[in-house]
Amino acid sequence: MIREALITLLVAAIVIVVARIQRGRRVAREQRALEVKEDEPWYRAPSAIIGFIFAGLVILSTTAVTGYRFWYANQIVQVEVIDPGSGSRTVYQVKRRDLGEREFRTVDGRRVSLGAGDRVERVD
Repeated sequence: MIREALITLLVAAIVIVVARIQRGRRVAREQRALEVKEDEPWYRAPSAIIGFIFAGLVILSTTAVTGYRFWYANQIVQVEVIDPGSGSRTVYQVKRRDLGEREFRTVDGRRVSLGAGDRVERVD
């Protein structure tokens, strides 16, 4: 009977020792993993790299759209004003951004206001 109790205690002691050794190895492995992660710069993480790529694409597309809108607004178009009474035609050069509904500013700085009967044609 004592023999069986000693064998049981020996087996229990072996299980406890093996469990402690495995736990010690696991803790050491986790600490090494944490040290490696702490040494790695934050900007090299995959989520940071994806964020940088996304931010770059947003900045690039915003710059492209803004540049296109600026180019389009500053295009010079020819506007032909026709006086219905006399039939005379006058051609002006106007930037698109300065072209209004019933008035516009020409490239050389003149402000032209149109009457109710004047007809406007844009010549492209």
